[in-house]
Amino acid sequence: MNEHSSRSHAIFIITVECSRIGADGESHITVGRLNLVDLAGSERQSKTGATGERFKEATKINLSLSALGNVISALVDSKSAHIPYRDSKLTRLLQDSLGGNSKTVMVACIGPASYNFEETLGTLRYANRAKNIKNQPRVNEDPKDALLREFQEEIEMLKERLRQRKGKGSSGSAPLSSSTLGTLQEDIEAIRNDDTILVQEKERLIREIREKHELLQSELAEQARVAQRISNIQSRLIVGSGGSGDLDSGLETRTKEQMEQLEHKRRELAEQKRREREMVEALERQEEDTVDLKQTFSDLRTEVEAKSKKLKKMMIKLRQ
Repeated sequence: MNEHSSRSHAIFIITVECSRIGADGESHITVGRLNLVDLAGSERQSKTGATGERFKEATKINLSLSALGNVISALVDSKSAHIPYRDSKLTRLLQDSLGGNSKTVMVACIGPASYNFEETLGTLRYANRAKNIKNQPRVNEDPKDALLREFQEEIEMLKERLRQRKGKGSSGSAPLSSSTLGTLQEDIEAIRNDDTILVQEKERLIREIREKHELLQSELAEQARVAQRISNIQSRLIVGSGGSGDLDSGLETRTKEQMEQLEHKRRELAEQKRREREMVEALERQEEDTVDLKQTFSDLRTEVEAKSKKLKKMMIKLRQ
């Protein structure tokens, strides 16, 4: 653990553009981007003992690291059709560095303390998965130049096809491939299977809490208006009647009842706020437990895959 950690990510992006005159006499622009990223460490809240805002901050950091781990696992797995870049702002910003047109270097920082053995092992597995990502970098062009070049190539291709078909009297077209529909269907299934149940449940509870809070605030405001109106009427009657004892007594009784009701509503509001805080804290703890479980599952899956490969190699050697 790093007791002086800021518990935050830092991303510094440098974009460089180079313009030059091509063989066609036009200006062509190539673009390069350097991403310098310092990721926060993944720390278990049971060890840090963080509370309050520090606990919320650590929970969000661990969620973003978990989303980054899911992206790395999906990139390494050749069978994965959907890469969940949009699960967090961090993975969205690092999309080009992870699976795009780039060269990426990852440095994993660990410590020798045995107390942090699980965190160290998780970091090493994290880095091991990341190094298996294969990118194919190429020179970047300005989007307008690239689009113009693609259009020119497409025009040449269509002209060539017309030349080949000229004189054959054939006007048929190639059958439409179903790969696009298949990809869309896979994306839909991936979105449906996305682990967003916890987030949706949290949003629903917070929405209910806000509705109850607004209702109580409205009732309190109404009670305050009624109490003020009674007080004004009582003052006018006392001044106008010269002191009618029975009337004053009745108004005083009703005013007292209204004030008691108002105080009761205030106590209900305070109790409701207390329950709101407890529910939010419970949701945050549940969210942190979910992150820990996901990380543990990912580590175990990686370990099983490694041992399975080792077992297959041993079986092949035994057969030989």
